[in-house]
Amino acid sequence: MTSLELFNAIQNSGFGVFIGKQDRMLWAVAQIAHIAGIILVLAPIVLISLRLFGFGLYQQPLPKLAHESSKLIWLGFGLLVVSGLLIFIPAALHYHSNPVFWIKLYLILAALFIQVTLYRWITKQEKPNPWLARSIAIVTLTLWFGVAFAGRFIGFV
Repeated sequence: MTSLELFNAIQNSGFGVFIGKQDRMLWAVAQIAHIAGIILVLAPIVLISLRLFGFGLYQQPLPKLAHESSKLIWLGFGLLVVSGLLIFIPAALHYHSNPVFWIKLYLILAALFIQVTLYRWITKQEKPNPWLARSIAIVTLTLWFGVAFAGRFIGFV
């Protein structure tokens, strides 16, 4: 099965047709939830990255700060997945031909990989190597903001 056939099957599934026939208010709510999700992901990542850059929050141990904020990151990511599927499923064929959608998908995969490997590893350390901490923060911020920007520009292509 090609990706085009898969996207066609997703869009024309019973669930895809059902979602597509719903009032536009559902899509508006899904869009708002999607924006809230990206805020819940980005805000803690920016906060921890500032700490990794050496800007403030010294009174809080890095592992504790990272652990507490990871709850918001994963809550936001869950919200992104649910709302993203509600947005994607009824218009899957439109997304298939959109190159920015594919860029966003690859950025999400890369961001998640970095998030659960390097980012998690560096934030578990009390005093990480400053050069390494800053490098990982830059990569993490670049990937997650890339996801957000790609998502924003999907509608313009």
